[in-house]
Amino acid sequence: MDHLLDFWNSVAGTPYAGALGRGGAQAPSAPACGEIDGPRGGVPDPRARDQSATPAVKVKPVLVIVDDEADVLRSVQHLLRMDYQVVAFQHGTDAIEFLKTAPLVHVILSDQRMPGMTGVEVLEHAMAIRPETTRLIFTAYADIHAVVDAINQGNVFRYLAKPFEPDDLAVVVRQAVEHHNLIVEKNSLLAELKESNARLVEANRVKAAFIEVASHELNTPLTVVLGMIDLWKMSQSATASPLERQWVDRIGAGAKRLASTVDRMLKLVRNRDFTQSLDIKVLELVPIVEGVIEEISPYLELRRQTVSVQVDKELGSFEADPTKIADVLINLLANAVKFTPDGGTITVKACAGPESPDWIRVEVSDEGLGVTPGDQRHLFEPFFTGFDTLRHSSGEYQYGKRGIGLGLCLVKTFVQLHGGRVEVSSTEGVGSTFSFVLPRSQQNRQPE
Repeated sequence: MDHLLDFWNSVAGTPYAGALGRGGAQAPSAPACGEIDGPRGGVPDPRARDQSATPAVKVKPVLVIVDDEADVLRSVQHLLRMDYQVVAFQHGTDAIEFLKTAPLVHVILSDQRMPGMTGVEVLEHAMAIRPETTRLIFTAYADIHAVVDAINQGNVFRYLAKPFEPDDLAVVVRQAVEHHNLIVEKNSLLAELKESNARLVEANRVKAAFIEVASHELNTPLTVVLGMIDLWKMSQSATASPLERQWVDRIGAGAKRLASTVDRMLKLVRNRDFTQSLDIKVLELVPIVEGVIEEISPYLELRRQTVSVQVDKELGSFEADPTKIADVLINLLANAVKFTPDGGTITVKACAGPESPDWIRVEVSDEGLGVTPGDQRHLFEPFFTGFDTLRHSSGEYQYGKRGIGLGLCLVKTFVQLHGGRVEVSSTEGVGSTFSFVLPRSQQNRQPE
């Protein structure tokens, strides 16, 4: 046996050991059992870097071969040793132990028919230990059914029929290495995505907690300010000068606007997790629209605007939370008031569909300047008011004024709570139409 090893070493140019497995003779100077290429002490870690001054040599992919025939191991090693670090074993159990400790293995290639453990069994263990390692199998046609079953179960990437052509072997091994690298890259990207998602969830939690605390802290002094204004009006308004009453009215208007902003922030935080229960009732849309128009009528009068309501007679009733639907309409109409010129018309349309009579669609259209396609993608995001923040000017009803960017976000949140969706279409220089579609019955809501 020793003279065979010496002959092989002289032909292959690389010491051979380990293919004989348990009890087999080894050359005295051969590396440790299981190693074909690489320095003494095991397969070199492909992740290790050369710290010397010489340029780093590209690390070869690691290929583990399992076959009980030493001649096959020698042939494969001779064919692939220039491009791969080949590690050979005659027993599946030895290869499995190696997989448990090796720093990196790209491909494992096993014969199917071996004493003690079949190739399919070896690769099943390999999949459990190193799922990213690509698994290949040698097989004769008599074993093809077992191999096909293993491939269908995902335990084997590809098989090679014996006897194999050297070119076929090289192609399959190269594809297996590429498959391994893709899996490793995918796993790395998934890990990064998972980590990024965890950071986003935590950032969102901190943001929500901050808004909740800040809103409550703002509510307390606002309640005091509004209470003092009411008290002043009851006790001092009769004797105050017109200028003093004007000052107090401005203070009250500013406090009420801030209170409305705080209320929107709290509503957003409390409903963004979609766990809030809905107070579902059977509703008619027209009374809700009329109530909302009455609520914003002071702004409509100041801006000399009119609201045209066009509700399909066949619309009928629907199931929803009346408070949240009113909030949706208030925000959409208030938005339309601010972006419709003085004397303009705001249109509210409602009809059944468009998917089926089991759904309803409500549209609010303005005659404003429209929204650019770039801004449309962000309209329903919280705190979005347009990218030109240097020209931002807030207000409740004045033309072109903007709030803090919570109104449309609340619209989307409340509509989605009902299993619906929001849409926007806009033409610059013509105007915008904001729509929401709701299921007529909550039993028809879309799965989340």
